[in-house]
Amino acid sequence: MVLTKIWLIPIFYGFCAISATATKYLFVSLLQKNPTFLPFINHKNASLFGECVFAHLVTYSAFLLILVIYLRHRQTVEYYLHRLKWESSLWRTASTVISGVGFLAAICVTIIAHCEDPELAPIHDLADTLAFSLGLAYAWAQAILTFSLIPRMCTLKVCIFRFLIVILESATFIFYRIAKNSPKDYPDWAIEASLWTISVCFHVFIITFFIELRFSYLHSPKVIFVRSAENYENLVEE
Repeated sequence: MVLTKIWLIPIFYGFCAISATATKYLFVSLLQKNPTFLPFINHKNASLFGECVFAHLVTYSAFLLILVIYLRHRQTVEYYLHRLKWESSLWRTASTVISGVGFLAAICVTIIAHCEDPELAPIHDLADTLAFSLGLAYAWAQAILTFSLIPRMCTLKVCIFRFLIVILESATFIFYRIAKNSPKDYPDWAIEASLWTISVCFHVFIITFFIELRFSYLHSPKVIFVRSAENYENLVEE
């Protein structure tokens, strides 16, 4: 069986990730009638049910993010190694390392979702810092790699659009770190708005991978049952 709709995986990721943020807003700002502007990303007063829904959606999005990162790496290898017959050199090593950074970012995202209890605040803050930092590093590295490898798997306009997203995310991340270390100098809504911007920029960046994945497909795993050692040797020889 051939899977031809893998370009939908980044779309599903974006749906789950944005739904998680919207859930936080729903259960904190609307249902509890919290008057604070933009309280929904970093707020700790959501109901237990709201936290469960939020954690599930974030976990789903993290799983889909891992799939997208893996597909992105495999697509790069298939295109440049098997189609263009490039040698496995620095570009493949870079793609592998970049994927590892993305995987770590996804793991940190799941920790954030399941450490909302105030008693776990140190773990939550550490995972928060690592998730945003690793996610930004992955976005920058992926944007540079996509732009540098010629022929490219996407158009130049897509590369420029991704660079603009990463630049906006970087500027917002710097502001967020400064504002978080000096909370008295900045209003709460500004800090929350910066979190919004960082998250949405990263989501949009990942969603754009569907552009290249439209022209890719996967074969389902092939399982062969070997009844004897002799049959196994024959299969190996074939």
